[in-house]
Amino acid sequence: MEGKRIDFLDGLRGVAIILVVLFHAYSRWTSVVPYGDKFASFPVFKDGYLGVQLFFLISGFVILMSLEKNTNILTFLYKRWLRLFPGMLIATVLVFTTAFLLYERPMGKPDVSSVIPGLFFIDPLWIKAITGNTIQPLEGAFWSLFVEVKFYIIFGLLYFYLDKFKAIVILTLLYLSSIYLNTHQDSYFWPVSDFLSLEYYGWFAGGCAAYLFFKTQEHKYFLFAIIVTVIELYMMKAGNRTLAFGVCLAALFYVPIYVERFRVFFTNSILLFFGFISYPLYLVHENAMIAMIVKLDKNIAGIPFILLPVIPILILCGITYLIAAKVEPYVRKMIAR
Repeated sequence: MEGKRIDFLDGLRGVAIILVVLFHAYSRWTSVVPYGDKFASFPVFKDGYLGVQLFFLISGFVILMSLEKNTNILTFLYKRWLRLFPGMLIATVLVFTTAFLLYERPMGKPDVSSVIPGLFFIDPLWIKAITGNTIQPLEGAFWSLFVEVKFYIIFGLLYFYLDKFKAIVILTLLYLSSIYLNTHQDSYFWPVSDFLSLEYYGWFAGGCAAYLFFKTQEHKYFLFAIIVTVIELYMMKAGNRTLAFGVCLAALFYVPIYVERFRVFFTNSILLFFGFISYPLYLVHENAMIAMIVKLDKNIAGIPFILLPVIPILILCGITYLIAAKVEPYVRKMIAR
């Protein structure tokens, strides 16, 4: 994010990345980890993937704030690229060069071509449509970056050619169109929804409207944000427990925006630390963490299963802190020159 950071949003990023890491550690790879599905049904683990949706809400908020500081779409996209690319470049080099050590990676040894989707922020679906070739990205978690970039381009264009609230309304209409298209996949237009990832735009629209409320204190924007988020939650068509978890996560985002005194709960040092390292940790953690869990179980006896992910997570936190604090700013500065 360009400009002054908002602390409680960084704390919310911390919540989101913790949830995603726990999901991958205990629920995502039950056929690979030594403890199988023993912990997979615990709500925070099972539904931790919804941390990505929390990231989308935060992104909607931040991107509209960022757009207000830019004068045209090209400047905005360049700044977003400069924000994302250094971390992706570092993560790509790190993941690719350490894959031979972490041969237990659940996604297997990466191919050279697997660096293309991440470095160019191109959805592998687009690559297949254009070239006919199927390319697996380095990390499965990259999928949300591809969704984000589509949102940046589409919403950026809408913002600079329309009134900002009209842009949010159209973003919402694009999301609502995906509800119809996803239930009519024989429709001629269904591939458009899939290629543009329209089903996630409701989260971004909610975050954008929440920013307008944060800035203006006009309740119509807050109501709009709540309505579109409720529709997204309902359309997940998940079980009652997952739906309740999603509602709680949405509340974590909206309550501190509406009530200032609750923001302090998200500005503690632990959440701010995880928020600070959230981007590089998100990029590199999944396969490396699972591989290290398997290695630990093979080589060190007696570690309780529930604690097996702790050491890999701590190692990755240390590495990604160095990336976020030192390496990424240096690479960004060199690129900007």
